[in-house]
Amino acid sequence: MKRKLILFLLAAMSSSFAYSQGIYGCTPDLHVEGNQLRDPYGNPVVLHGVMDTPSMWFNSDRWTSWDIGGYVPAATPRARAYFTKIFDAITDTKQGAYCDLFRLHMEPSWLRRDGANEPGGESNLAKTYDRDKVKLYLEELFVPIAEDANAHGLYVIMRPPGVCPEDIQVGDAYQKYLLDVWDIVSKNEKVKEYAGWLSLELANEPVRVRDASGNRPTDGTWGPANGPAKTDFFQPIINKIRENGFTGIIWVPGEGYQSSYESYAKYPISDSNYGFAVHVYPGWYGNEDAKCSAQSFIDNFKKQVPGVTSKPIVVTEIDWSPGKIKLDANGNPVYKYDGNYETDGNYGTWGTATTSKWGNAFKAMKEHYGNISMNLTSTDDYIDMAHYLSTGVVRPSFSNQASPDEACGYACWKWYKTYSENNNILCEEPVQEPFLGKALEVPGKIEAEDFDKGGEGVSYHDEDKANNGDSNYRQGTGVDVKAVGNDIRLGWTVKGEWLEYTVDVKETAQYTISALVSTDNDVASFHFLLDDEVITDEIKAPNTGDWNQLVEVKADTKELQAGEHILKLHIDNSYFDIDWFKFDVLDATSVDDESAVALPNGKYNVSNALGQRLGEVNSDGFAPLSSQLEAYGIKGILFLQSEETGKVVKVNVK
Repeated sequence: MKRKLILFLLAAMSSSFAYSQGIYGCTPDLHVEGNQLRDPYGNPVVLHGVMDTPSMWFNSDRWTSWDIGGYVPAATPRARAYFTKIFDAITDTKQGAYCDLFRLHMEPSWLRRDGANEPGGESNLAKTYDRDKVKLYLEELFVPIAEDANAHGLYVIMRPPGVCPEDIQVGDAYQKYLLDVWDIVSKNEKVKEYAGWLSLELANEPVRVRDASGNRPTDGTWGPANGPAKTDFFQPIINKIRENGFTGIIWVPGEGYQSSYESYAKYPISDSNYGFAVHVYPGWYGNEDAKCSAQSFIDNFKKQVPGVTSKPIVVTEIDWSPGKIKLDANGNPVYKYDGNYETDGNYGTWGTATTSKWGNAFKAMKEHYGNISMNLTSTDDYIDMAHYLSTGVVRPSFSNQASPDEACGYACWKWYKTYSENNNILCEEPVQEPFLGKALEVPGKIEAEDFDKGGEGVSYHDEDKANNGDSNYRQGTGVDVKAVGNDIRLGWTVKGEWLEYTVDVKETAQYTISALVSTDNDVASFHFLLDDEVITDEIKAPNTGDWNQLVEVKADTKELQAGEHILKLHIDNSYFDIDWFKFDVLDATSVDDESAVALPNGKYNVSNALGQRLGEVNSDGFAPLSSQLEAYGIKGILFLQSEETGKVVKVNVK
């Protein structure tokens, strides 16, 4: 069974799981589990949205406060009002906008000391920030914007004020600055309360990270760093955040403008709830319009971000639009300081490329891994904000350009909607109930695909995100159901997965379970539970050498009590198809202990009425069976199963 790409199946929300209901959906608490973001019931979550910052300049002067003193407390309502308009627009599903993630930059313009004029801009904030302003505007601006975003059904990633200087070092002023800022933020009671939907990105665009001695072992200036510097730099910040009681997800950056993460494979971060924040632009990861492919993107991304297989990823910056790339005298591309191309003009994005080439290669890589969330670099990369403010119409960015379909706005307009349509969004507790409307009868035959309604973590669990099935029978469940002619089966079973069925046991008895299975390997196996109590031994699926060559396998159960129960099919070892399974009352011939001596010679496995194996006896004529059975010290009903014929007899030891 492989799951469809599910952004989030929003499941049962108890009082311990904070969530908000917005016009788009709700935001149950998220956590990191393996390489996925997951909701409280284990459903994988992949998010899509935009980034923005409350800056008059970056917001294209669509709001201003210079008339009242600039970035002052009295100006915060104007900034917040503008961001409400952003959130209204990017979550307006009726007009086609489908965002569920927002990256909030704690804009440094609000946080500099009065009169500070040291050169360096955002990258020099360690010398110019006012920690009292961080506290003030966290309460008056940044947290209220985050709350507004969440009220619109958006998850929020909060990034620190400013960007890293090109070179940072363990123990330097910038590390101390980040420690201080995140100490303030993570002590905030609302930030801690919102940890389920609010996550923290530790830094923005480190370029080179050096250890305490100033060293950076590497394959070259821009080559992968292979020492512990990044871990030593960011681990103390993570520790401080956790000490202050913030339990939410932490996003760890790489270096080289957040495109190099190789050293974390050897020097891992110590934390249980983190992922990696990555930036992606045309020309990076060995892919550009002139030379790109899905496989190249897949391979190079994994090489530079090896954590993609073990941790969730969020691309916190990405954009592109077509334009003419500047060439040097030798005909080679000219690059900007951050690795992006110099161009003679694109539509206003950092990256220059087309959707039909580079964009689609990125999308294929993203979907291949299935755990990569993304934020466009600005609101204006996704929607035409100026047009929305003047007309109320939400449309993709760059709609008035010559080739709007080749830019990120049109691409993500389609992608985000498609991803959203694959969601199964529930904001109330899902109820487990029989798929066919009533409990399945035991004894009787049960089709494997008729597992209960309820969803991931409730009526089934599936380890994979992709749906390889070709049947429409159980669409929307994430379980892989395949059609073979007129037959429907479960396939792509993976170790650890399970499905549940509501059953009505008509008679208290032991049963024989028969299952129709096929596999091409020698280890595939499964077992059954009733109300989470194991009722069978592990059942092997024999290698048939052909997925369409099914065989019947059998196992006996413990005694099952009459009444309604939850039956669970648990996958012990991977990769087999299962068509159906059925229950028959165990064929046991009742004999007393005197007649047991007349059984055919041979070995017999002995179990009690609960199906627990007690040992074995031999009917060989030398030692009476009655005395052998009495040696177990058990009076009452025992079951003897012939190892040769499989026939079971019931013996009453008096």
